[in-house]
Amino acid sequence: MVDFRNILLIGASGSIGTVILDVFQKEPSFTLTILQPAFQGQDVVVNCMTTLSVADQFRMVDAAIAAGVRRYVPSEYGLDNARPEVRTLDAVFHEKYKVQEYLRAKAATGAIEWMSIACGIWLKWGMAHDFVGMHVRERKFIFWDDGDGYFSCTTEENTAAGLFRALKKPEETKNMTVFLSDFAITQKQLLAAIEKIYGVKYATETINSEAFIREKQEAVRGGDTLATFALIETGFTTGRFGGHLEKEPGEILNENLGLSKHTLDEVIADALGSLGML
Repeated sequence: MVDFRNILLIGASGSIGTVILDVFQKEPSFTLTILQPAFQGQDVVVNCMTTLSVADQFRMVDAAIAAGVRRYVPSEYGLDNARPEVRTLDAVFHEKYKVQEYLRAKAATGAIEWMSIACGIWLKWGMAHDFVGMHVRERKFIFWDDGDGYFSCTTEENTAAGLFRALKKPEETKNMTVFLSDFAITQKQLLAAIEKIYGVKYATETINSEAFIREKQEAVRGGDTLATFALIETGFTTGRFGGHLEKEPGEILNENLGLSKHTLDEVIADALGSLGML
């Protein structure tokens, strides 16, 4: 099979889009285009659009097919949206799966290939955005239930490198979810690493995930956009909604793709340093 040559990147200014852009720009074997949609002549479309815009991808898939694009990479970069309980938790997870389902149907007809990336949490991004219980500026940590649910973590750099290298193996990664994980941890392990590296004890709070889900789903129905993000956070943090990728029906491909190895302490130190706290 002929290798991919021309890549169209959507959402290049976003959280992961900027990192992916940097990786792809350093590779001379790819010709990279930043979308202002012009799909004609592209081999691959890589979508990094923001969380609340993922439903807009249906028309982009159709445009890609019409232009003869060979592979579409949807905006996923999180947990395993194929889990039914994930899709009932929050509309964003549901919409991401519907896009993937649409791509599967199109791939079955030979119209296009697809490949999605499931990479768990980016801890540096999470720390900067008070995600998965981390409120480092306030020296506070919020546990979902007992804090013992496992979730997978991948650096932004390994996410971008994993996507890049997966596209270098077109037959091996055709019509599949590429699972990436540097390590899987619990909230308790995460807090212990932060306290050890930062040298400060944190105040802790605990929320009941079932009551929290009911509260936030009701708020979403009332039009509260922030409640959507709270449900997304819950999807990762509890370990019950497809966020522990090592337990999902797919192989973790970090080693196969030759990705760098990272420890929790290294990632936490880097994240704290990026916030000027070390």
